[in-house]
Amino acid sequence: MSIINLLPKLPTVTPSDCPTEQELKQWAHSHWVEYQAWLFHHSFLTLHDWQILRHSIQTWTYQPLISLITPVFNTPITYLQDCIYSVQTQIYPHWELCLVDDGSSANSTLSYLKTVETLDKRIRLHHFPHNQGICQATNQAILMSHGDYLVFLDHDDRLAPDALYHLVNTLQTAPDTHILYSDRDMLSPTGLRFMHLFKPDWSPETLLSGNYLFHLVAYQRTIIDQLGGVQTELEGSQDYDLILRATDRNLKIHHIPKVLYHWRQHPQSVALQHDAKEYAYTAGLQALENTLKRRGLRGRVTENKLLWRGNYRVQFYPSPNSDYAILHLDNFTHCADHINQTFASHSQSALIILGPSVQPSNSQSLMELLSWLQIPKVSLVTGKILNPQRHLIHAGLVQRITGIPLAIYADFPETTNSYMAVTAISRNVSAPHPGCCLIRRSLWEELGGLHSDYLGPHALLDFALRALTQGYRTVYTPFAQFYADQSPFSEIWSIETDIQHFTQQWAAWLIQGDPYYSPHLTLELADMGLKF
Repeated sequence: MSIINLLPKLPTVTPSDCPTEQELKQWAHSHWVEYQAWLFHHSFLTLHDWQILRHSIQTWTYQPLISLITPVFNTPITYLQDCIYSVQTQIYPHWELCLVDDGSSANSTLSYLKTVETLDKRIRLHHFPHNQGICQATNQAILMSHGDYLVFLDHDDRLAPDALYHLVNTLQTAPDTHILYSDRDMLSPTGLRFMHLFKPDWSPETLLSGNYLFHLVAYQRTIIDQLGGVQTELEGSQDYDLILRATDRNLKIHHIPKVLYHWRQHPQSVALQHDAKEYAYTAGLQALENTLKRRGLRGRVTENKLLWRGNYRVQFYPSPNSDYAILHLDNFTHCADHINQTFASHSQSALIILGPSVQPSNSQSLMELLSWLQIPKVSLVTGKILNPQRHLIHAGLVQRITGIPLAIYADFPETTNSYMAVTAISRNVSAPHPGCCLIRRSLWEELGGLHSDYLGPHALLDFALRALTQGYRTVYTPFAQFYADQSPFSEIWSIETDIQHFTQQWAAWLIQGDPYYSPHLTLELADMGLKF
C-alpha cells in the first residue's frame, strides 16, 4: 500500500468552497467553560455568516493578494493538514500559500506536500535538500511570494476562517497601513481552544518587554523588502527581531481585536514546553540589545525572572545630567495648581509627583522613572504602588466611559499572576496614577500645563490624554516601587463636577475605549476577566 493511501483524507477545496457547518462548530470548542461561552456569544461563525461575508467582498475596491509564509519541517500530517485546510477555507479568496520544506526526512510529510501542491494551484512549494533552519526557509518563502501583504503562518497552527477577510476589510478604509495584527488563542493537542490573548492596541514600550504581537501579524510587502526578510543569526526569535526592526521606522500599525489565529500546543512546541528551544530566548535578548544600539538608547537587557520565558526587562540608564524636582502632595485637591506652580518655580527637566504618604521603596525607584525619558516620545511615567500588606494599590489605570478609571488588580497581592503579566512588566498605559507620576517639562510647556478647572486628579488624566492625542506616551514600570497607606486613595475620583467635565470633554475618546485595554475584557472587576 502506498504512503498516500495511509494519509488522512485530504479535503478537496476549490476557491468557491467553504467549510461545513459541523466544522465551524467544532472549531469553536474550548477547554475552558467561560471561554466556550464567550466564543459562542462573540466569535462563532456560521456557514451563513461565511457565505454572506464572501459575497460582500465583491463590493471591495481593494482586493490585494495575501501571501502566507509557511516553513515546513517533518510536520505531523494531521497538524499540517489542519493548517493548510484553514487557508483553503478562508472567506477571502485572493491568497497564495508559500510552503518551503526545510529538508524534511519524513516520507509522509514529503508525499503530502506534493499532493496538496497538485490539488490546489494557489499552493506554491519549494524543497530544500537539507535542513537550513526556519530563517532560511522563511526568506525563501518570501522570495517565492507575490503578495501585497505577507502573513506568517506556522506549519502546525491554524487560521480562523475569517482571518484574511478582516485583514483586507481593515485595508478598505486604511490602505496605507504597514502592519496589522490580531488577537489569538491556543489549540490543545486535541484541537480545543483555550488561553485567549486579547492584546492592546499598538504599544511600542510594551513590545520592549516581550513579543506581545505573536500571531497574527501581516506586513506590507515593501516593509519586508526594505528589512531584507528575517535575520538568520537570530533564529528562534526572528519574528520578534523583525517587528522590532520594523518599528524603528514611523509606520502605521493597526490592531484588529478579533481572535484570528490559533497557536497549537503539542509536546515539541514552545507553546507547551517553554524550554523546548532555549536558543530562542537567547535570541530574544540579542534582538532587544540590537534594538537599543540602533536607537541610541543606554541600558541592559535581562530576562524577567519573575515571569515565564519570553518576558524581558530593559533597564535603562538615566542620563548623567538628569535633573528633577519632587512634589509631595498633601492631598489631591487642586493638584493641577500645585503641579503648575512647581514647574513654574523650578527649572528642572522633569517633575516627580508623589501623593499623600507615598514613598519610594528604594532610591532606584526614582531613577527607574527618570530612565524612561531616554525615549523621546515617552513623556509621562508611573510606577507600582503597594500598601503595607504588599497588596496592589496601583499597577496601571484603565479609562472607562464613566470617568472613573479602573485600577487593575487593585487589592490583589503583588504576587498575583496577572493577565498578560500586566502588573509585572513595563508597558504603555493611557494615563499615570496621581500618587506616583513623572512629567517631562517640555511636555508640560507644549501643552500649556494642567487645566486648573479640574478640582482634583482628573486634571492629570486630562493632561495625559491630551499628550496621547499629540503622540506622547505614558509608561507604567513595576520596577519603580512605592509604598503608601490605602486611605488617601479610596475616594480620589469622586468629585462629581470633575467627572462630568472629564466625560463631556473626552466623550468621543472614551466611547472608543482605552487603546491599551482590550474591549473583550471586563471593566466592572479588577481581574481582567472576560467581558460578556
